[in-house]
Parts: sequence; structure tokens; C-alpha cells
Amino acid sequence: MSDSDLEIIKLVVSILGFSGTIAALLFALRQYKRSEQWKRSEFVAREIKEFESNPTIRNALLMIDWGERRINLFLVEKPTEADQVKITRETLWRALLPHTIKSDYPSLSTDASVEMSNQSGAKTKFTPVEAKIRDTFDIFLDHLERFANFIKSGLVEAEEFRPYLIYWVKTIASANIEEYKGDAEWRCTLLTYINVYGYKETIKLFSEYGKDIKPTSELYKHLGELIQEEKLFEKLLDCANTTELAKSGFVKVEVS
Repeated sequence: MSDSDLEIIKLVVSILGFSGTIAALLFALRQYKRSEQWKRSEFVAREIKEFESNPTIRNALLMIDWGERRINLFLVEKPTEADQVKITRETLWRALLPHTIKSDYPSLSTDASVEMSNQSGAKTKFTPVEAKIRDTFDIFLDHLERFANFIKSGLVEAEEFRPYLIYWVKTIASANIEEYKGDAEWRCTLLTYINVYGYKETIKLFSEYGKDIKPTSELYKHLGELIQEEKLFEKLLDCANTTELAKSGFVKVEVS
């Protein structure tokens, strides 16, 4: 065997060795990506399981999904029929009003009220049912903020949460008004609540799924046009414009 033949053999062995190394690296990379994807999937599944098993959040989802429903709002153990609170769309929008305009739209109930102080020190009255509804939606929205922060940090992708959240996103941010009295009012009031009380990451989360819920959006304007309660939309817009998010330039809309 000549020296040139030996050199050729060495070159071939070297190329094969290099190719094998590259193949091994690519295989390892694929395995790593699959492992990371599996870990993310497990993480998302755990978060959603916690979300859906939380009884307070389940109540929030029931209120979102139904125009009228009796709910164990106060989470009474072994509830009787008397413990089931009847919640309607009108119950919801009156409960979720910004506290600065609540006095303009008192509760339909004659139950004893609890007081909430606004920034000026003025007292605004909510019934225990209304206060509990607000607490329930706060917990629901806090979880959406949590999911949004996971996405923002790059821990997971928005698409990984999509199968679990898209129904609720579309239901809340729907322009299709049902036959229930107060349907436009409750959606517009909930969107206002999200903006007024600073759920900024939730607003971004909705945007990830193609839903603009800021008061500058066409959806918000459309819902406002369908509100039957006189002057309510104007007052909701005013609240949105005076919130800290609006002052920082995050939202701003003029009343037409």
C-alpha cells in the first residue's frame, strides 16, 4: 500500500469520525430539546391542574360561563340550597364596578353592606356577595398574571397555555352578546376592572391570543355601544382614563 493510499484512508477515517461526532451532537441536541419540551409540558400541566382545582377559581369560571347560575360562592362545606347564591350578569357587573362609581349603581340586594374606601377617603358600599365576587375575580386574575409572567420570562411559550386558556379568553373578550340582561355591561365592566386595578400582564396575555382588551380597543368600544344602562359606559371610560395605567400612557381613550 502506497503512502498516498494511507493518507486517503486516514482522511476517510477522519471524516467519518467527524461526521459521527456531529451526528452524536445532533442526536444529543434533539434529546435535550425533547426533554426540555417534556419538562415544560409537565410544568404547564401542573399549573393548570392547580388553577382548575382551586374552588375559588372554579366559581369564577362558572360565573364567566353562565348568564345565571346558583353558586356556592362562600365555599360552604356541604352546602344546602340556601347556601347557593344566585348570580346573574347584572349581579356581576354591579359587583365589579370601579369603587369610585359604585355609589351611582347600588346593589340590587338589600343585604347589609361592607365599606371600601377610595383614594379620597370616601366610603363605597358593596354587599357581602359583591365583595366576595370581587375577591373571587381577583384570585382568578392573579393566576392569569402568574401565567403571563411565566410567558414573559421565557419559561414557557404562550402556545403551551393556549389549549387551557383560549376558551376563557374568548368568552371574556367576546363581542357576541347573549340574551342575558346585562351581558354587555358585565363584559365591559370586567375589562374595565382589569385595566383599572392594574392587571397589566393579563392585558398582555389576552393580546398573545389575539384579544385587545384595552379601553382603546374596538372590542371595548363595541361593548360600550351595546350597554343599555344610561351613562355607564361613559363612567367606565372615565375610570379607565384616570387609572395609573392610563397616566403612564398604557391606555387612553376619548369619549366620543
